[in-house]
This record gives sequence, C-alpha cells and structure tokens, in this order.
Amino acid sequence: MRTLACLILFFAQLAHLHAQAIPQESSSSQPKTILEAEEEVFYDEKTQRLVALPNARLSSGKLLLSADRIEYDRNRTQAFAKGRVILTNGTFRLLAQTLEINLQNGDFEARGVKAGYYPLAMESSVMKRENGIITSSDATVFLHQRHPLEPSLGLGSLSFDQNESRLTGKAVSLKVGNRKIAGLPSLSGNIGRNPFRYGLHAGHRDRLGWYLGMEGNHRVSDSMDAQGKITAYEERGVFLAPKLSWREELDEGFRRGSLEAGWIDDQGNQRGLDLTGSAIEESRGYLHASSLNRFNRRWRLAGRIEWQEDSEVFRDFQRDRFNDHQWNDHFGELAYEADNWTASLMTRWQGNDHEAMIEQIPSLRFDLAPTPWPKPDLYNTLSLELAGFREKDDAGSLLRRSRKLDLGYQVQRPIRLANGLTYTPFLSYRLQDYSLDGPDAQRTWGEWGNDLNYVTHGDYDLQNETWGINGLRHVMDFSLSHRKLNRLDSENLSLIPAIDRSIIDLNLGPVDLLDSIEADDLEPQEVVRVGWGNHLLTRDGQGTRSLLSLQIFQDLWLENESGDDLARNFHSGLQLNPANWLGIRGEAKIDLDRGETTRNSITAVLRDGRINQLELSYFNYLSLSDQWQFLASHRINERKAVHGALRLQGDRPKMPYWRVSLEFRPSTSWIWFFHLSERTGTSKENEWEGSVSARLFSF
Repeated sequence: MRTLACLILFFAQLAHLHAQAIPQESSSSQPKTILEAEEEVFYDEKTQRLVALPNARLSSGKLLLSADRIEYDRNRTQAFAKGRVILTNGTFRLLAQTLEINLQNGDFEARGVKAGYYPLAMESSVMKRENGIITSSDATVFLHQRHPLEPSLGLGSLSFDQNESRLTGKAVSLKVGNRKIAGLPSLSGNIGRNPFRYGLHAGHRDRLGWYLGMEGNHRVSDSMDAQGKITAYEERGVFLAPKLSWREELDEGFRRGSLEAGWIDDQGNQRGLDLTGSAIEESRGYLHASSLNRFNRRWRLAGRIEWQEDSEVFRDFQRDRFNDHQWNDHFGELAYEADNWTASLMTRWQGNDHEAMIEQIPSLRFDLAPTPWPKPDLYNTLSLELAGFREKDDAGSLLRRSRKLDLGYQVQRPIRLANGLTYTPFLSYRLQDYSLDGPDAQRTWGEWGNDLNYVTHGDYDLQNETWGINGLRHVMDFSLSHRKLNRLDSENLSLIPAIDRSIIDLNLGPVDLLDSIEADDLEPQEVVRVGWGNHLLTRDGQGTRSLLSLQIFQDLWLENESGDDLARNFHSGLQLNPANWLGIRGEAKIDLDRGETTRNSITAVLRDGRINQLELSYFNYLSLSDQWQFLASHRINERKAVHGALRLQGDRPKMPYWRVSLEFRPSTSWIWFFHLSERTGTSKENEWEGSVSARLFSF
C-alpha cells in the first residue's frame, strides 16, 4: 500500500507560493500585478484597499487569484479574498471559502480549504503559512474525489517546514468513507522521499491456519529503505520480519545490500522435522545478509550470510520467496578486475548445521584471459587456484578435507584458411597438487585440441510492417571441436578425494581442460563435438533485433577411462522472437548412449495487447515425469481481471498445482486480489491456500 507519496509533493508545490510573491511596485524586470472584476474595481477610503467584485481576478506572473470579492492593500502587498476562492500557482491549485495572503513573503491563512496535487486531494478547516512553516488542521486526504468506497487519511494536524523540507502529521487515521478503520503512527519525512507505504494481507494455509498481517516500508534516506512485516497466524503465533536495504551510487561504482531477519515463537502442535530428521523447536528464526560493493571499475567486494535456526523456517513463513532461496550460501569475496585478468580471494563456509556444504577456506584464484604474446596471433591463457576444501555433512561433521594447488596453462593460434573459415589448434597443461592429512598426492594433465569454425552470412531486402522487419541478415556458423586429454604423471592417485567435483549439468558441458573448474573427478578422455548455429537479425533503429537463434551441438565421439558415457550428449537451444507479442524459447539435452533425457523444455508466450496473455511450457528434467504448465490472464474490463495457472504431470495426468485469482478495482485507489491455490505431491507444500490482499493508493 502506498500512502502520502504525493502528499509531500503537494506541500512542495504549496511551498512555491512565496517564490511568486507580488512586488509592491512593478518594474520592467518584474511581472505586473493586475486586479480586475466583472463589474468594477474601486478604492475604499475606509479600509484603504482596492476592491474588486464580483468575479474578481488578481494576477501576477504564474500566480492567479480569483474570488467573488478581492481586496488588495498595495501598502502591505496583502490580498483578501472571499467567496469561491481559487488560488492557482503553476500546477498547484487551492480552493477556499476565505483567504488572506501576503504577496511579498507568501504567508497566508485560508479557511474551508480544498487543495490538490494530482492525483492527491485534501480538505482542511484551516491552513496557514508563517515564517516558512505551513500548518493544516482537521485535514482529510483522498484520491481525486470523495467516494463511499474510497479510502482516505484523517489527520488532526499537518505541518511542513520549508526550511528543512520536512513534513509531519499527527493523529493519523485510516478511513473508508466517513468510517474510521484504524489508527496509524505519526508520519514524517522529507521532500523527494517516499517514506510511507503500508500493506494488508490475510488468508489461509493448511499447515499454518488463518492469518492476518500488515507490512510497511519507510524510506530512511535517499539510499536506504526499512521494511517490516508482522503476521498473526491462528495456529502458530506472531511472525516478525524486519529488513533494511540500501543502494548508493558512487562515481565509478555502487554499494548495495540488505539485512533481514525473521522470528516466531511457534505454538504449532505439528511443527514437523527438519532435513536432519530432528524435531523443530518453538523458537524459530533466520538472519540473511548480503552486500555487493564496486568501489571502482577494478575493485569488487561481495558477501552473503543466510543463517536459519531450522531448515524449514523460511520455507514455512516466507513461502512466496522460498522458490529463490532453497539453497543457502555463506561466502565473502574480494576481487580485482584488470582489462584482461582477474584476481580474487574468496571464502565459503557452512553456516547451518542442517545442510551439507563444501567449504573453501580460503580460495585464492588468478585468471588470465586469452592474451596475445609473444606474437600477436599466439594467445595464452593462465589459471591459478590455491584453495582449502572441507566437506561437511548435514550435521556439520567433517567428512574429509584437502588443500590444493591447481595450475592451468593453454596456448592457441587461430589460422585463417579462407574467407570465414578458421582453424585453431590448442595445447593445454594442468597441474593438481594435493596436500592431504596423510601422504600428499599430485597429477598432471596434457590436452591436445583442434577447432574448425566456418561462418557465413547473407543479407535480404525484406520489409514487413506487421512483423517489424526492416531487412534480414542470416548468419550461419559451423564448428567441429576435438579434445584429447591424457594424464601425464601422477603420485598417490587413489588418495585424491573427490571433494571439488562436478555435478549434473543441464546445459552444454565444457570440453576444454581449463573450463572444468570443479576438477577433482577429472579423468582421461577424448571427445569430438560438432555444432551448427543459425541466427536471423533485422534492423531496429540504430541497432539490430534478433528474430531467431538456433544452436545445435552433438558429441560424435567420447571415450574416457571409466567407460562412463554419460557426457556424450546432444544439446540444442532455441530463441524465437518474431514480434513483441510472440516469443518461443527452449532447450534440449539427451544422453545419446542411454537414450535418456537430461533436459527438455520449451515455452511459448502469446500476448494480445493488454487483454489476454497465454504462456504454455513443457518440462522434462533428468528423465522425470513430463510436466505441462499453463499460465493465462484475461482483462474483463478496466476494473476486473482474472489470472490462472495449471500444472499437469505424468502419462496419466496428475495436477500437482493449480491457482486462480481475481483482480478487482472497485474505486480509483483500491485494488483487491482474491486468490485460491492447491499444491500436491511434494514433501512439504501439500496444501491449499486462500488469501485476500489489497493495495491502497496504488496509482
């Protein structure tokens, strides 16, 4: 819920009144003051004022004052207006029953006030400005105009200090129509900031019961925000979640980060077990902190801590965010980035006793990008890592550890054979030296590689306004890669622990020796990979727009020491964007020898302006059951929209997830959301959920 963002702007505009003060005597360099009326303008000897009536007007520069009657005292540059008073100054407008204003310094007093700065409007019994401080009594703030369903804010008093650009409100209440709903804290803030935002949420979840909560956002400064969330659960208790986030732009970099926590005294009778099988305690909390700092274009400092008292606390009480926080990380890194090389010092440790972790304490790494030396067509690549590894189980117990020096070097020379055809030979060397608890171990590697690349393109003068095509360029590339990796030497090979090892890769795997970062499980192998790519581009203003990108790779041959052929794969990727209302993307990866699908996914998105949107997706990962997902939305009219989601799984379709929601805007400033969903077939989230939420002042 956004509140009072425009109220500050309203007073900011009001503060400009004194800048348009009317001089006592006009000159060629100052705007003239003009007083006129529909019938007459005369001088009243008794009051010693100019009087204009009816439908009187006083103007000077951008300032315009109109009323049934206006009296103007030239000696004190003071104006008195009565009856249907309208004061306009640029984009600001004030309506009142009576108004007295000093045109020299901008001080005024108005009664029966109605004022606004789009889209905000305010009514007040009295509004004054004196010595740079604007005050208002018995004020009501609303959007556009009053309505029985419209929310509004009631304020016993409002004050704005122009000297410090600070706004303060007291005795604040939230109302719908004339009925008071709730009281709010005193409000304060500075111009240019948006310190007031509130939200309400309510609903039901199977494992948590009925809940009701409130969240807020306060702009502490131009670079820092403070957020807070409090939710009362029928079956669990009160959940508190404060958060600080910051971002500051520097001359050559930035600083950004966040610090958040959550805590609840969980009164649930069935809190369940954590990942280690232990019973979850009543006191449950978490602390997450992250920071990313780029001091200049060279230096970067980053870190993250994600501590959780039990493995399920974030999953239970931050369900909407759990999808992006399923794996916790705890690390710190300092890096220096030169034009063609980088150096970094990183440490990663286990912060939670309920999840296994490969610790790196610490890891010092240096990487040199392909650099020409000593000849311009001879490119050298270097990587060096010195790291300590510790593997821990879910309970935090140490399983095994090692210290490793990993040095890699590669040299390559591109040779242009013909127009578009390039041959590149590779030679690579790698040393892995392990320091273990017992005898040390080491091994060295040698790799011989060959790349053959052919790139060609064609241009076509094709025009089509419907699809936004302004000429076509078709780029096609072929690649043939060969790598043969041999073990040159080894010592105590069987003692090397596979701690820093590779995991299943759903994307295109590496073939170069130096591209295998997690390399404790390296083994001799030979691979031949062929690739074919097609790209369609069209002009878009001063640049280009990609209409189609299709990449296909296939491992023609793979032979390794263990005889495990899981790495011999077919991989393809597709991106199709013929128009801004149609998009298709997909990837596939297949184990050729086993005939098993490692990855198979495709998504199509179709948009019909602002009325309809349909997204259809298909997923199949690691030979699991097929899954289809449908996402759709339809805008019934300007006030109503419906959204839906459905997921089907398996040959005999099951429905592991469905959701339907209705968006309803009953008035200018209210937006209501009605939500119902159900999830089945999971370890923790088998539940249905119904919720109602509202956005207030969402303009």
